[in-house]
Amino acid sequence: MSRDIYQTFIGAKGVAFAWIGAAIGPIFLVIGMAAEYRAHLAIGVVSLLLVAASIFDGVRALKANSWSGVIAFAVVPIVLLVGGIVLAVMEAG
Repeated sequence: MSRDIYQTFIGAKGVAFAWIGAAIGPIFLVIGMAAEYRAHLAIGVVSLLLVAASIFDGVRALKANSWSGVIAFAVVPIVLLVGGIVLAVMEAG
């Protein structure tokens, strides 16, 4: 059986980190654009990379016909990412 990144390294915690990263990652990117808050930019980028890895795993779950995996790995992070982007745009504007 193939083990993906979440099973191998951080287990189910990876899904929670991806969900949190999807919600707050865009906000950290917006805050990190200011010169004195560059560390926030790094947190935002890492969060969004984790979200991208989760969505990739959701696509793999779709190919394996695992609908619970698709929802947990792809649908929920995409919905939270859209919400995070909306909050980031409101913060910037």
